[in-house]
Amino acid sequence: MNNKTTIILLGIITIAAAILGAVLSLTLIRPPGSPVPLPPPPNNLMPIFMMVTTAASFANTIMASYLLVIYITLYRKIKSEFTMGLIVVMFVLLLYAITANPFVHVLFGFQEIGLGPFVVIPNVFTTIALIVLLYLSLE
Repeated sequence: MNNKTTIILLGIITIAAAILGAVLSLTLIRPPGSPVPLPPPPNNLMPIFMMVTTAASFANTIMASYLLVIYITLYRKIKSEFTMGLIVVMFVLLLYAITANPFVHVLFGFQEIGLGPFVVIPNVFTTIALIVLLYLSLE
């Protein structure tokens, strides 16, 4: 597969994962009268923050997984210490993407929290960093 096809396919998979994350985030919002009510965020933006955070986390998981595969393949060819460092960094970013996903939090029994944009911003920055790394790795 050439680079252009790979980029298009990866983009489609990442966007599909982000959309899946956004749709799944709608199930995360607790209905009124939930056992442990949280104070409502200002302007009732919690559903939007949850949707963006979950979508970014799903997209980050896909991109970090793909980059991990790229770096493992590269390490098998050249056996460089730098590439091994990239593998470790990608593995840690993959773990971050998985554990930062609000859907995973809810699956393990924790409630969403009302930190507003401070939950979204780190995931958006991680998404930008992974896009840059992916672009540079596919060049």
